[in-house]
Amino acid sequence: MAEDPPESVRLFPFIEPEDPDFPYSGRFVVGFRDEDGNRWTNIVPLERIAVERAALLSNSFYAHMSSDGTVQPRPEDVEDGLFSEMQEQGLLQRTEIDTLVAHTLELDVNEPNDGDGGVLPDYLVLRHRLNHALGLVDAEIARRKARSPASEDPTGS
Repeated sequence: MAEDPPESVRLFPFIEPEDPDFPYSGRFVVGFRDEDGNRWTNIVPLERIAVERAALLSNSFYAHMSSDGTVQPRPEDVEDGLFSEMQEQGLLQRTEIDTLVAHTLELDVNEPNDGDGGVLPDYLVLRHRLNHALGLVDAEIARRKARSPASEDPTGS
């Protein structure tokens, strides 16, 4: 005798590479799974570019800087649990601010100083912004030290 289907089934959406052995192939499949991981309904194939466009263009990112001077991309309108999951998967890597500056300078090493595409005016703006940021940090350090004079400077400066 055939088993009666359940009155309700909890389904979870999934998106995965069409061929698990080749995760960077050109297609994904989208559908629903039940609590046991079994696929339900029709599985829809999608081209990789369509998935990437939907995922990347539907949300904007901003640069989030932690108080230790590390910067990482942060998607807007993403709940904290998903943000944490993205971090755990290495999708939102942190980079030190000085590493970002060094990388920028390295990329521009062969660029002209002045004229079209000249980087010297931009470097002057960069220096101004970094000096302004340093002043803000120094003022905050002074404010906090005044409240808690026993604090030590971990950098030794």
